[in-house]
Amino acid sequence: MRLGKITQAAWNRSVRKPLKKKQCTVGKMAWEQKCAELEQQIQRTEQSQKTEQDQKTEQDQKIETGRMTVWSTASAGGKNANVGAYAVIKAAGELASQKVMAEGVSIHAILPEQMQEEDVKHLTDTVGELCKKMNLEICQIQVETSSFVTQMVVTATAVGEKKSTAIREQEMTVAGEELLLCGYAGLEGTLRILDESEEELGTRFVPAFLEKAKLLREKLVLPDQILSVKEQVSDIRQIGSGGILAALWELGEELQTGFDIDFSKIALKQETVEICEFYQLNPYLMTSAGSFLLVTGQSEEVIACLAEQGVSAVRLGCMKDQNARVIKNGEETRYLDRPAADELARWWKEHA
Repeated sequence: MRLGKITQAAWNRSVRKPLKKKQCTVGKMAWEQKCAELEQQIQRTEQSQKTEQDQKTEQDQKIETGRMTVWSTASAGGKNANVGAYAVIKAAGELASQKVMAEGVSIHAILPEQMQEEDVKHLTDTVGELCKKMNLEICQIQVETSSFVTQMVVTATAVGEKKSTAIREQEMTVAGEELLLCGYAGLEGTLRILDESEEELGTRFVPAFLEKAKLLREKLVLPDQILSVKEQVSDIRQIGSGGILAALWELGEELQTGFDIDFSKIALKQETVEICEFYQLNPYLMTSAGSFLLVTGQSEEVIACLAEQGVSAVRLGCMKDQNARVIKNGEETRYLDRPAADELARWWKEHA
């Protein structure tokens, strides 16, 4: 493909036409419009607060005063055009971690020169199918080629709205609440390795195993599924770069608390275990967008509600009113280390 933005003819063939076939909603929500709406909301909120300030008590100031627009941006890279879907899942999942449902997404793809228009169509197909499933409006798709990249890099920016309040609510106390894993550790990284190295994996695994592994994409947790329990959880964290161990550390740092968890309870798919063994990777240190940590005082209700959504959730342990972050594995007890480098990134470095 030529350098720079793809031609209008190619964009029509490989972007607009596939999205139209999938009946995806495209382009009705411009970023400029959302920014203008946000500015107007802020002005209305400020005026309302100024007018009613003398009439409100300190407790009354916690009532809703409007809505605000929030964004989240995520990137994914690789040679397989499925990376576009992973970027969308991660960006929308980050909004879900703020208890916000993504309403629209903007996508910017940078391709190396050697990629073909068929790769653009594959990217559009996978992103369009996912966005339709998530009821997510595609605001914009930009595609260009560059001599500065050696593999496809896709950046997705998701947008949604959340309630705004006149003053910040007090932070929730989580000590004594339970910590749940929703989804499977290392699953995103496993699927991305499979996308990139199916031929090499075929030298070790039979086709039936690889086909079964591909179906695990359906086990990635989507925002509407995780947000079905947002009223029953104190905190939500998507498991991103560095895997579940990094997510646990970041959760403890953010909440300024410790925890006591059972390492053996961390859910892994057998396909993840075997593919990681083949490449000598640690699945607990591998990116897992589409999986979440939940903090809740209503674990039974949350697990049951997620099960109705077709989502697996397991108890890992409980939050503690202390700094120690304890991990137990049988009779062995240790403390959580600081985050290490992501294993998918290491795999890429060794297999680029």
